[in-house]
Amino acid sequence: MQFQQSQVTRSTQFALRQDGLFVSQRDGRGQVDIAVEISYEEVLPIHLEYRNALPTQRLGLLITVGGWLIIQALNHYRPGHTVLPENFWVYVVSALAGLGLVVLYAWQNWWHQAIVKTANLRVALADHPRDRRKLRAFIQEVETHAKGYLRREYAPINPLGLIEPQLRRLAWLHELAVLDTPEAQALATRLTGRLPGRGFKSMGQKLEAPYVN
Repeated sequence: MQFQQSQVTRSTQFALRQDGLFVSQRDGRGQVDIAVEISYEEVLPIHLEYRNALPTQRLGLLITVGGWLIIQALNHYRPGHTVLPENFWVYVVSALAGLGLVVLYAWQNWWHQAIVKTANLRVALADHPRDRRKLRAFIQEVETHAKGYLRREYAPINPLGLIEPQLRRLAWLHELAVLDTPEAQALATRLTGRLPGRGFKSMGQKLEAPYVN
C-alpha cells in the first residue's frame, strides 16, 4: 500500500515495505530532500496533524501596500488630462487574476498542511480535501501493520530465558499500545509466576504478590 501527492514545488511518496515505512520527498526540480526507510520498531507512535500556516502579517502588509499604490494612482489620474497606456485595464485585470491564482495555490498547498509525525520523522503535506480520506486510511494502515509486525516479532515470550529484558520489552509494547493491559499483565505473569500488582499488606507489613505456579 502507498500514498502519493504531487505539487508544483514538491512530490511526496509513502510506501509500506516488508521491514519498514519508506518515505520519499523531492523538490520541484526532482532533487531528493528525503529518501529513508523507517523500521517498524521506530514508526510508532504515528500521528496525523493539521496546521494552518496563514501568513497574516505578510498578507496584511501586501494588502496595505497594494491599497496605497491604488490610491496614489487614482490621485494622480485626472479624466481628460492624464492619458492611460493602451490596454491599461487589461494589464490590471490580468495582474489581479495572476495574483489571485497564486493566492489560491498558496491557500491549498502552502498555508494548509497535513503533518505526518512518527517517532523520529516529521513530513509536511498539502492538506488537499481530495486526499484527506486516503491519507487517514493510509496512516491507519501503517499503524495496524506496524503493530502487527511488533506483536509477531516481540510479543512471544520464553519463560526459560532472562526475565528482566522480556519484561522491559512487554512494557515497551504496552506503551506503544501493541499490547493492551490485560495481555501485557498475562504475559508478565507467565514470565514471573506472580500475579500483577504491587503486593499487599498484612499486619502492617508489605508482602510481595503471590506466585501462581
